[in-house]
Amino acid sequence: MHQCLQIKLVRMTFILLLLVWLSGCATVSQQTEQESGVSSSKSTSSESAKKDEIKGTLLIFSEREPGSESYTSRVFVSKKYMHISDSYAPADFILFNRENKTIYNVTQEDKLIFVIHNKPQHIESPIKINLREESEPSAAIPKVAGRQARHYRLFVNGKRCYDSVVLGEDFLPDVLAAMREFRLVLANEHATTVNAIPKDMLDACDLSINVFNPIKHMEHGLPIREWDTRGYQRFLKDYREGVTEPASVFELPKDFQQYTAKDVPSMIRDSRSF
Repeated sequence: MHQCLQIKLVRMTFILLLLVWLSGCATVSQQTEQESGVSSSKSTSSESAKKDEIKGTLLIFSEREPGSESYTSRVFVSKKYMHISDSYAPADFILFNRENKTIYNVTQEDKLIFVIHNKPQHIESPIKINLREESEPSAAIPKVAGRQARHYRLFVNGKRCYDSVVLGEDFLPDVLAAMREFRLVLANEHATTVNAIPKDMLDACDLSINVFNPIKHMEHGLPIREWDTRGYQRFLKDYREGVTEPASVFELPKDFQQYTAKDVPSMIRDSRSF
């Protein structure tokens, strides 16, 4: 299969020709709570400033794509938002609005925002997908917050497809919920292209992970480590709860052009006229 563009945090090895205009992966390094310069003073101005802050959980991951070097990704999750950035392309970022289930992929250089609205799809896989799962306690990872990790292996049509190591559903449950929501929105977007792809180019593992079973590897909890058979891997380096971010971090650039997948064909035609 061809390699499609990827939105960081989620493996998008499934073909998405409509996303060819995304010029890289979501990134941008934001300040931690220590770096934000928020005063601990109890003054009126301090109380006012706190109203312009959003509290959530910060996660730091180390990731690697097949054939590339490792990079650091940063995920901030609040009740309303998930903000994703990384060191691979530090000018860009992804913002996921959890309330309206919309993903915004912001590309600074091109001043573009690719928008993915939640569009539930009800289609069947054009090829057979049979899932099987194996699990065992993970002795390689020490206990985290008193929890013993468990290693899950996902097999699709008899072939090993994806591995995840989790600590259970009670570990950072809101983060787990946000990541499940995010992947489901992406899966619905992917599903719109399935029937346009020749069957001989379809891969059962890709279809399972990215379209028809997008949260299967999160079924038992938030993965603190995950990898596939092609060389992708990600592991949790650190996390902090109760972190605050300026509300401005979750604002979209007002002068950037927003577009969706249906706008891509006309954008391609326009570019060819130059």
